[in-house]
Amino acid sequence: MKKTTIAILAVAVLVLGGIFIFAQKGKRGGMDKMGFAGKGFDRIAEKLNLTDEQKTQVKTIMDESKTRVKPLMEAMRENHKQAENLGLDGTFNEEQVNQIANIQSETMKQMFIEKEKTKARIFAVLTPEQRTEAAKMKEQFKGDFRGKGKKRRGGGREEVPATEE
Repeated sequence: MKKTTIAILAVAVLVLGGIFIFAQKGKRGGMDKMGFAGKGFDRIAEKLNLTDEQKTQVKTIMDESKTRVKPLMEAMRENHKQAENLGLDGTFNEEQVNQIANIQSETMKQMFIEKEKTKARIFAVLTPEQRTEAAKMKEQFKGDFRGKGKKRRGGGREEVPATEE
């Protein structure tokens, strides 16, 4: 039971961290929290050769999704604030941690469902050729993102040898 709780909490923390990083990135560079607006959207629409009708449909789908995701993001932020204060007094309250972890996992589940629903709705608007191109772009983005992550974490830096005392 404890191993399961710890595993769930660990996954929740990792996923939550990723979501917050993604949300923070969304505040820069002309992209919204869904990562699909402004110049980013225009570039994707151009690469996929979307018609004006498709652009309108995708934007509508994204706006609707953003409306549904916003309260979930707010709930996650609030839950994160509560979790930050746990254990600061030197005591571990397992019941409280479980309660927060359960709420957080349910919220993340709802976000995941929303993401998959939105993706399916968008792909339904695309032609088979556009779907194939979108899948290629997704794989390329994954590769690009992995490379940037290494740079951010210091993957390209030289190791400094430890000094002996």
